[in-house]
Amino acid sequence: MNGANGNGRERGVMVTNPGGGQMRTFETAIGLQQAGLLQLFVAGFYFKPESVWGRAVRWFVEGSGTRLESLLRGRCHPEIPPERVLSFPQADLAYQCLGRIARMPKAASRVVLWRNQWFDRRVVRTLEDRRPAAVMCFDGTGLHAFERARELGILSVLDQCTSHIKTGVRLMREEAERHPEWADSLPWKNSALQVERCCKELEVADAVMISSEYAKQTLVDNGVAADKIFVNPMAANISRFEPRAQNPGEPFRVLFVGQISQRKGIKYLLEAFQKLHLPNAELVLVGGLVGSGAGLRPYLLNNIRHVPSIAFLDLHPYYQFASIFVMPSLHESGVLAIHEALASGLPVIATPNCGSIVRDGIEGFIVPIRDVDALQEKILLLYENHALRGEMSCRARKRAEEFTWAAYRQRVAQIFNQLLAGKERGLRMQTTMKSPGEMQREFFARTVATYDAAPVHAAVPRPVAAFQNRWARWQE
Repeated sequence: MNGANGNGRERGVMVTNPGGGQMRTFETAIGLQQAGLLQLFVAGFYFKPESVWGRAVRWFVEGSGTRLESLLRGRCHPEIPPERVLSFPQADLAYQCLGRIARMPKAASRVVLWRNQWFDRRVVRTLEDRRPAAVMCFDGTGLHAFERARELGILSVLDQCTSHIKTGVRLMREEAERHPEWADSLPWKNSALQVERCCKELEVADAVMISSEYAKQTLVDNGVAADKIFVNPMAANISRFEPRAQNPGEPFRVLFVGQISQRKGIKYLLEAFQKLHLPNAELVLVGGLVGSGAGLRPYLLNNIRHVPSIAFLDLHPYYQFASIFVMPSLHESGVLAIHEALASGLPVIATPNCGSIVRDGIEGFIVPIRDVDALQEKILLLYENHALRGEMSCRARKRAEEFTWAAYRQRVAQIFNQLLAGKERGLRMQTTMKSPGEMQREFFARTVATYDAAPVHAAVPRPVAAFQNRWARWQE
């Protein structure tokens, strides 16, 4: 499995993630494992609950409800065989301790870039040791690995988690100017080095996997070849996220799940809901606050509620007790929360920039970015029209059932089988190509034969005579 020789299926695919806890990365690794293609899952901090120290840690934290327990629960997956996992936890633990345990987001944001580059170097060493047929890296963390993979003849695939960074920087800069009170919630001050690194990854990668057609178009608009981009929409756990029939008299709840940041267009949702003044209605925002919260505080009234970050395994009740879901985001690739909302039977109001699977007028509505009036109109329509809300709820669940994690895993396997087959065909073509010496000898032979066949051969031009002499030396 680990040898440098052999075909792609024998050598397998190495999947990497510097954090080790991203749902889509887990599902990619499982899809490859089920197809017999996973060589190794390389992670930052990955928790192995059945190891000796893992059992000891579980004994202390299980049921405690602490942030540590939440972190550990999100850093493992029972369907990934432990023997297929290689963990480099040092840099990621430093980042997590600053961001999630010590609650020092500014320090954590400075550390994350170092963590990504540190992890990238470890992946390079692992590539040199394991020699897989292909390697998949999370965007922003794989430049050195891709460059080394090219030297080793290893296929490189970029797991692009969002739209093109240049598109994002432009949108975020515009938002900071429009709404300065939200500026500290925006990741628009990307260093030139970070932007260059992300663009270089897209250039060097042999293929890119991304979650939506919208995100693909942003890559194409910024010069990435369309034929190397594979769209694979995300999904939701349709067993965990299920609809619940609302009881008469329950409040009309508008739900948002995600980071409380203007990247998500949160100010436009707050303004739209506040202006409606709907009786027996509330807006629930579930997610971690990015920045100081200066933009959010004026809106936190009786009918607008903020719930800080909730562990993924505890999220589903919030969807079940909601009436509709709104995601007014400005910069995404695909939004996991939208899939969870659809699976929970919620009509969804989203923007085109979400890159969602929602179809306008069927499972919900698609509204332009930054359009408060459009948000108001659609929220009010669903508030007043119970029959429409019920129809869209049924269609939302059916749509989610078309995009399950099982289907996602199958598409992952199909993409990598296609890529590996193409790589092997390319290698076979290279091995059957003639060497430069063989090609040069054939050229000389054709040239001499042409003149040998001419009617008057006695007066052979000097250049042809030189060719004939050189041909004789080759024959020797």
